Amino acid sequence: MKLKYIIGAAALSLILAGTAYPQQEQEKEKPQQQEQKQAEKPKTQQKQEQQSAKQQQEEQKQEQKNEQRNDQKQDKQSARQQSEQPKQSEQSNRERQDQQKQVTRQQQEEQKQQQRQQQQVAKQQHSDDRDQHSDRGHGRIPDDRFRASFGREHHFRVEHVDYRRFHYGGYWFTFNEEWPAAWLYTDDFYIDFIDGQYYLIDLTHPGVQLLLVVE
Repeated sequence: MKLKYIIGAAALSLILAGTAYPQQEQEKEKPQQQEQKQAEKPKTQQKQEQQSAKQQQEEQKQEQKNEQRNDQKQDKQSARQQSEQPKQSEQSNRERQDQQKQVTRQQQEEQKQQQRQQQQVAKQQHSDDRDQHSDRGHGRIPDDRFRASFGREHHFRVEHVDYRRFHYGGYWFTFNEEWPAAWLYTDDFYIDFIDGQYYLIDLTHPGVQLLLVVE
């Protein structure tokens, strides 16, 4: 009986030893595998980190390029604006000058129109005055009296003017026009008969004629 127990115990120990051995080997292999996995992990991590670093560098480079491009664009735009500013100022000055020229032209044209209107009004008044004088001036100097005392050969001085009237050669003469400013009463005058009308003419200023009516 003791031998049986001894033999059984030895068999059990062998069986247990046989089963324990692979377990021990497996347990030994496990840390090796873990070590391998741990060794492999850093390599992949390093690759990923390197790739991420490269991506970051590329992104930074791209950002720098974009910033440089934007800076260049801004510089070009500012340069264009600076170059366009004097052009715009010149254009504005030209426009202002053109506007001023147009205003001056309009003013000159308006002044010319006013002068023309004034001249037309003066001519009309002058013609009206002549018509009135012709209507009123029914007095006429006979030819023999005119040749004896009037004309270019007979000079005289207008000594006195009373309400645009003066006396000479036995006749009273009236005039409705203004006495010329350049004429002096001490100048030598003569009365001429032109186109059916009597005119007083100053020898010092022969270009001006003053229309007369014989009373």
